[in-house]
Amino acid sequence: MNSMSKDGKAKFLVYTIEECPVDGQKTKRPFQVGDFVTKEGGKCSKCGNPTKITLIYGEPPPKT
Repeated sequence: MNSMSKDGKAKFLVYTIEECPVDGQKTKRPFQVGDFVTKEGGKCSKCGNPTKITLIYGEPPPKT
């Protein structure tokens, strides 16, 4: 599999990290249009409090 797009630029898988400000629980999920750092995310799976987006980053696709 080639990780280059037709225009020669590398493709990356983009992820969003949501963190609970109460218990520190971090959740990784695929990036969604509209995500930005400090945006309120979903609910914490441990305590139910709202999470905040703390990081958005890209990873190269896995080599097959």
